Amino acid sequence: MTWKVKLIIVKVLPDNIQCIAWAPVKDSFSARFDCKGRIYKYYFPKGNLDIEKMTIASRKLLGSHDFRNLCKMDVGNGVVEFTRNISLVSIEPINLYRSEDEYAIYVLTLKGNAFLWHQIRCILGVLLLVGQNKEEPSVIDELLDVERNSRKPEYNMASEIPLNLFSSEYDLKKWHYDEDSLSQVITKLNNIWTHTAIKQSMIGDMLTDLNKVFKDIKTSDDTVTKCFSDCLIQGVKSKKYIPVMKRQLCHSLEEKIEHFKKRNRIENIDDIQK
Repeated sequence: MTWKVKLIIVKVLPDNIQCIAWAPVKDSFSARFDCKGRIYKYYFPKGNLDIEKMTIASRKLLGSHDFRNLCKMDVGNGVVEFTRNISLVSIEPINLYRSEDEYAIYVLTLKGNAFLWHQIRCILGVLLLVGQNKEEPSVIDELLDVERNSRKPEYNMASEIPLNLFSSEYDLKKWHYDEDSLSQVITKLNNIWTHTAIKQSMIGDMLTDLNKVFKDIKTSDDTVTKCFSDCLIQGVKSKKYIPVMKRQLCHSLEEKIEHFKKRNRIENIDDIQK
């Protein structure tokens, strides 16, 4: 790819997609199947979450596991193997000096060679329940034990908004960067950050004043909820909390396969796994 061709491509790309570098590849190269590793990041506010418990639970995800209970099974598209390997997992504050602040932003980082449909959003949906002290970290053990729990309990995924495919790794010898393009992207991101940071500060000022007023006028022991993560968990929430492992169960993998076979949407299971 010449930079002349690259500039033509950039002109037709939307602002949220930018080309800053290129690398030579073979004609058979596949951006999806030749990817050696993917890093996803999910951002969330601390609020009153128990970060220590979430960290303990998240570490149980490390290694190779059958994640059928922590994803949306895409059997209709021929996906019948749900073992994936997570090589890195961490939960860290964006700003270490504000880590104890209820308004601090934390990020869950996951690295693996491949992920399943909605896998990370399902993982976050459960981890946030652990952080809210509605579930113990051991719920991850239960969900990963597909021999004992072959059917996924019904629980809500986390919102897609804070989820970011942060980077993808390839066995490419050298990336060729364009200084002007890189500079333009940094400038655009600086502008976005400036407007966003100002809005955040404005809202922060309003919250500070309103919380002071609320503290002065409240007549009961009630406090304003600091469980900001509630708005990140999708779906209808019941008034009485039901533990994840005691909820209604979805169809098993075998039942889903049989369903799609009857509709001629899936081939023989033995043929698929070859």
